[in-house]
Amino acid sequence: MKVKADIYSGFLGAGKTFLMKKLINEGVYENNIVIIENEFGEVSIDGEILKEANIEVKEINSGCICCEVTGDFKEGILEVINKYNPSRILIEPSGVAKLTDILKIFKDQRISEEIKVENVITVIDPEKFNIYIENFKAFYEDQIRNAKKIVLSRTQKIDQRELNEVIEKIKKINSRAVILSEPWNNLKGEELLENNPIKKFIIKESKFSKGVFNIHNPSDKKANEVFETVAIYPKSELSKNELISKFNFISKSKGYGDILRAKGIVKLIDGTSGQFDFVKDEFVIREITGNDKNVISIIGLKLNKEELGKLFK
Repeated sequence: MKVKADIYSGFLGAGKTFLMKKLINEGVYENNIVIIENEFGEVSIDGEILKEANIEVKEINSGCICCEVTGDFKEGILEVINKYNPSRILIEPSGVAKLTDILKIFKDQRISEEIKVENVITVIDPEKFNIYIENFKAFYEDQIRNAKKIVLSRTQKIDQRELNEVIEKIKKINSRAVILSEPWNNLKGEELLENNPIKKFIIKESKFSKGVFNIHNPSDKKANEVFETVAIYPKSELSKNELISKFNFISKSKGYGDILRAKGIVKLIDGTSGQFDFVKDEFVIREITGNDKNVISIIGLKLNKEELGKLFK
C-alpha cells in the first residue's frame, strides 16, 4: 500500500507551519506521520516549532526543493519511508518554492511507486495578496494555480469587501480549488481535509497597513536567483522590546535591503526563549520550551548581510 502524502505550500510567512501544527494538535492525522521540512537557507526554524508536537522532522536545508536540493529531497522521502514506515507524510516546502516543481518530483517513478499525494494545500495571507502577486507573480501564481485547496490565513484582519476581492482574484487564477476563508479559531481540521469542504466567510472588520516593494517581478527564475538568505547567531540574549525595536527599524530603513521574512529562536534576557516571526511590518513572538538555539534567519532581496549581522551581534 502506498504512503499517503499531503503538501502544504504557501509564500513566505503565510502560516503553513502553524496550520500543520493546528491539524496535528486537533488529532485529524493518524499517529504514524512524518513531516519533511524544507527551508530556504542554512538553518531550520519551523522544524523546532513542529517538534513541539512530538513529530519526527526530516530537515533538508541549504536551498529549496525546486532548485538546489531536488535530488536530496527525493532521497529524503525514500529514507523517511524506509526508516519510519509512516502511514502519511506531510511535506512543507520553502515559501519561495514553485509548486509546479514540487509536484514534478512526485511523478518520478521511484517516488510515485511509494507515495500517493492526496492533499495539495496552498496557504495565502489575503492581507499581503496584492503586494506579493505584483512583485513575485511567477512564484505566487504558481502556488495558487496548482493547489487543490486554498486556505486563507488571518482573514479576521481585513474587511469583507477586501476579502471578497482577493477571493475573486484567486478564482481567476485557479477556478477549481476549494477556498476556505473562515478564521482559524473556527476552522476545524476535518473541514479542511474532507473531500468537499464548505466555503465559509466569517469576517470581522479591522484596519491594517499596506507595504510597498520597489522591485521587478521575476519570471521563470529559480528561487536562489531572486531571493537571498542570511543566518545570524546573536552572541548575547535579547529582550522582546529590543527585537521589536530592531525589526521596526529594519522595516523603515533602506540600508538593510528588502526584508521579506524573518524568523528565529532566541534566548531572552528574562531567561526564557522566544520563537518569533516577522513578515513586512508585522512582528509576533511567543515562548518556546526546550530550546538551546540562538539564531535568526532572514530572507529578502539585496540584503546587506554585513550590516544585518552587526545589528544583531
